[in-house]
Amino acid sequence: MSTFRATNNTPPKARDPYPMNPAKARPEEPEAPIPDGPTERIGARSGRRCGAAFVATLVALFALNVAGVAIFVSWRASNLARVAMEQPAPVAVAPPASESFDVSYAQEPLRVQVGCSAVLFLDLDEPRSDAAEKAGDLRYDSRCGDQPPTLVLGSGAAGGSQVRSRDLDAAGCARAIRTSPIGPGASVPVRKGTVLCVLTAATPARMVLVEIVDVGATGTAGMRATSWKVAA
Repeated sequence: MSTFRATNNTPPKARDPYPMNPAKARPEEPEAPIPDGPTERIGARSGRRCGAAFVATLVALFALNVAGVAIFVSWRASNLARVAMEQPAPVAVAPPASESFDVSYAQEPLRVQVGCSAVLFLDLDEPRSDAAEKAGDLRYDSRCGDQPPTLVLGSGAAGGSQVRSRDLDAAGCARAIRTSPIGPGASVPVRKGTVLCVLTAATPARMVLVEIVDVGATGTAGMRATSWKVAA
């Protein structure tokens, strides 16, 4: 009699699926956490990157401005140098020759003494008081009463000027006669400290500085004169 062996139809025991944590050794051991590594906020990283980009942009713009200024300065300097080279060299102009003066006499005293309402002429070429009218460079008119005497340019004078300083030289007198002359018929009161420059018409001409040093009674005055010979 044949014996039939029954096939083992019992399904095999199902195997556990692949464990999520291979490091798990046994079911009774706790699962070890999976390390996530260092974390960082996405917003913070993005802010730092934007700030760095902004700073880099500012630096680039500043460098561009500096380069532009340097280019402009270089261009300006080259233009100025070119203009300076194109301009003609200045021509030296000789100063005008100044008048030459030699001292004829210095601090020569002159004394005037006449009566009331009298006239006296002074020749400044010598010098001389009570000179002839034709040779007179200054005419002294004595006045009566409280009116002071006056000085007027005589026929022997080529020009004159009343000045403020007795320290003028011949060139200063020439400039005063040229810029502030005594006009025809004008008179200068005779007072202590009055200073006149007179250019005579003689040959050679004289430039004379006359100073009133004192004024006395009617018709009396003391003067001091310095003369320079004017070169022809």
